[in-house]
Amino acid sequence: MAKQDLLNKILGDAEARAKEIKSEAEIKADAMRAAAEEERATLIEGVRKLSSATAPDTLKRARSMADLEVKKILLSVKQDVLAKAYEKAADALIKGAQYQALLASMIASAAEKGDVVVFSTSDKGKVNIAKVLRAVKEKTGLDLKAAEEYGAFRGGIVLRGQACDKNLTLEVELEALRSTGKMKYDTLFD
Repeated sequence: MAKQDLLNKILGDAEARAKEIKSEAEIKADAMRAAAEEERATLIEGVRKLSSATAPDTLKRARSMADLEVKKILLSVKQDVLAKAYEKAADALIKGAQYQALLASMIASAAEKGDVVVFSTSDKGKVNIAKVLRAVKEKTGLDLKAAEEYGAFRGGIVLRGQACDKNLTLEVELEALRSTGKMKYDTLFD
């Protein structure tokens, strides 16, 4: 029986030691939980202070970004309106009674001896090319020839020269007027 008493004593001591270790572990765990909770509360307070301090700046940046987006949209709309206005202006010029005279003036303003005049495909059959070139000859004394091929541009002309070409298409001329601000926009909508 001595063995059994010894075994019971060992088991009793082991259980007592296990309870002691468990109690110490629970005390340490409670201390660690309390420290973690305290740290969590400190962190939450820090984040709260930081967010309340940066909230006005964040809102200000968000408003600025929204204002920029609105300005970007308005600019896009204005550009679309202007593009349509220039399309309408080009149509009005091409369909106008003075279009042939305009072509003759454009040619006379930039032509040099030996230039070949390239007319627009859209002018084919609509513009009396011989009449335009006669008008240029009367103004400048230059005897210019028309190119056999037509250009793939909306209207106006291209002067193909010996040294360089001169682009006097309506697209280029209207854009030049647009960029210099010398075109009156209200006249585009008549």
